[in-house]
Amino acid sequence: MKKLIAVAVLGLTAVSGWAQGTVDFRNGGITFPTDADRRVYLGAIPATPGGGTPLTGTTWVAGLWYLPGADRGAQIRTAAQVGQLFHFRPDTTALPGYWVAPAGVSPIFTFPDVAVGGSATLQVRVWDSARFNSFDAAFAGGQYGTSIAFTYTVPPAGSTPDKYYMDNLRWFQCIPEPSAIVLGLLCGVAGLLLLRRR
Repeated sequence: MKKLIAVAVLGLTAVSGWAQGTVDFRNGGITFPTDADRRVYLGAIPATPGGGTPLTGTTWVAGLWYLPGADRGAQIRTAAQVGQLFHFRPDTTALPGYWVAPAGVSPIFTFPDVAVGGSATLQVRVWDSARFNSFDAAFAGGQYGTSIAFTYTVPPAGSTPDKYYMDNLRWFQCIPEPSAIVLGLLCGVAGLLLLRRR
């Protein structure tokens, strides 16, 4: 009887493992179902797409945080990280604003507690890993970027790859280092003074 129970438990564990939901953690290099800007920009907030500088630099990293359930943006600060961090492309890239999975590393992340057919609220978080060793440290330092929280529903088994893309992700910006903000303010003040003299 004990052996039968053990086999049943192992079978249930395997089934629950198979039923775990997954997501494709990429913001570019693929064709999304919906045409939208999903790049990350460096600049002061607010701004408009294309008005900032798309982020590059291999010390910058992007990670994915989630909460089980849809439309939980109000609680997103309590979200947990899933998967690993991906670096952005180098300054010489022709594809600025996109992070990239290293060679041989899958961009498919598995949720430990979101089943196939279930929903999760996702948020992408970005920071400079050369300055801060975690997102919390970057947040405390005031130099970070976060996407607007968005809902993702895990597609049924056997769905086409595009169903696993983060289609609801939209462009967002990173707050630049203070020196860049100060420089921008100084340039703005200098421009106003020149206009005033004329």
